[in-house]
Amino acid sequence: MSLRTKEKDAFADEEKPIKAVAHWVPLNLLRKSRLGSAKAYDHGGDAILKENPNFQLDGTIFKSVKSPLARAALRARLCMEPYWSDGAVAAIEKRILAIPRAPDYDAGIIDFMNTDCDFAMEHADGSFMDHLQFCYEYCAAHMKTASPNVLLLHSVLGVGTNYFPCAVDKIPKLEALLTPQEMIHVSAFPSVLRLLLTGDLLRDLAKRASETIASITMHRVIDNKLIVLEADDFWLHLNYQLIHLLDFLPLLDWAKAVRGDAFLAPFAALHAFLKTKDKLLATVDYDLKDVKPSASSDKNASLSLGYLITTYIPSDIQLAIGARQVRAFSKAVGHDLSYELHYAG
Repeated sequence: MSLRTKEKDAFADEEKPIKAVAHWVPLNLLRKSRLGSAKAYDHGGDAILKENPNFQLDGTIFKSVKSPLARAALRARLCMEPYWSDGAVAAIEKRILAIPRAPDYDAGIIDFMNTDCDFAMEHADGSFMDHLQFCYEYCAAHMKTASPNVLLLHSVLGVGTNYFPCAVDKIPKLEALLTPQEMIHVSAFPSVLRLLLTGDLLRDLAKRASETIASITMHRVIDNKLIVLEADDFWLHLNYQLIHLLDFLPLLDWAKAVRGDAFLAPFAALHAFLKTKDKLLATVDYDLKDVKPSASSDKNASLSLGYLITTYIPSDIQLAIGARQVRAFSKAVGHDLSYELHYAG
């Protein structure tokens, strides 16, 4: 199989001026594949993974993760770079051509991101803007009735690892740039994400799946302010979260990852729940029948603690480790993870 490297080194050790961060960026091949196909699937046979020996977890949003086990598992996953077959590259580039270009970013929002926020940090596999733009473009292409601004700004009031690009005193300026509906979704996003990653929200929703939700009350991560999502916004918001989780799914080896991966497991559960409730508003095709045999990968990675954790520790324990880390992050900033689901009648 003829292989190509990634288009760029996502972990190049260069300092990015804040002014240069928020702008239109080219998507990598995995993001192009998901955007072009509106589908999440295992790319076994399309690519292989090789370890990037220069990867530094502390250069990403995950630098504040303290658990040695969680850090080892994250590094084992994030240090791997994909090398794509020529055939896969050609197919991906052909599919992406059929997707209309998303609307240009709002100038006021981009100016706010560049002058009032700090997004100058690596995300999971590239810059913050790589991730934000994928979510924005996916929403524009595959959930056309919803505002993509929500996903462009979903991290502005906090990411899961207690990195806060926007200060509390800048929130009124942010609010003035958005519609009331956009603002409530941006406010709720970090909270709902944590509730999904702990598993609590999905378990509670499943217990009363036959009932009609009226609203959910929760606390905003950045300042613990009480916020409410009414039913229609709650369903829309879960679709925003699904698109977001899509960008964290592993490239391949889904047969191993589907039950214990910190993002694939909640993605699969949320997708199934939305389909069951007929509330899947975003076009996201997903089917575990697409799982493929494991591809060849870097043998050196198999010697790492992270590889051993993700391969041999039972999936429920892996998910519990992740959930404990999320709760620790909220506790560290005085964020109350409690919430209340209100049902009609």
